[in-house]
Amino acid sequence: MKLIFAFVIVIVSFNIASSQELMILKSSGKVIIGDTSQISTPGPYNLYVQNGMMTEKVKVAVKSAADWSDDSFDKTPALNDVKASIDSKSHLVNMPSAEQLVKEGYELQAMDAKILEQVEWLWQHTIKLSEENKELKAELEDIKKQLAKKN
Repeated sequence: MKLIFAFVIVIVSFNIASSQELMILKSSGKVIIGDTSQISTPGPYNLYVQNGMMTEKVKVAVKSAADWSDDSFDKTPALNDVKASIDSKSHLVNMPSAEQLVKEGYELQAMDAKILEQVEWLWQHTIKLSEENKELKAELEDIKKQLAKKN
């Protein structure tokens, strides 16, 4: 087993002609792919891929239902609060700013939950507007009938 691990280390931490490491497995278990002289794995993260990565599939684990947005229907913001957030902060309620995203990045699970929360709020507002629209149409029909009776 030690031989296989040593072989992996040799393959992972190889040098090219210019002596530039392109991939390294650190003793801490962290893996860096790219120009290792310019990057490191920030914080608790174990993998850093310079210039991104491409894959056909990513699965994000959700540890508990508390990490998801099922309770977003209980705290749907009023549209005037959403407008105020957009006017003052240039982004939606409960969403990070562009500056924050550039500085800190974001975690897929947390952002997925925030985006789903926004979609749920949109559906709630759409349903409410649809109900109001039905009521207004009914009122309009009543007014038309009353006017037709008077004429």
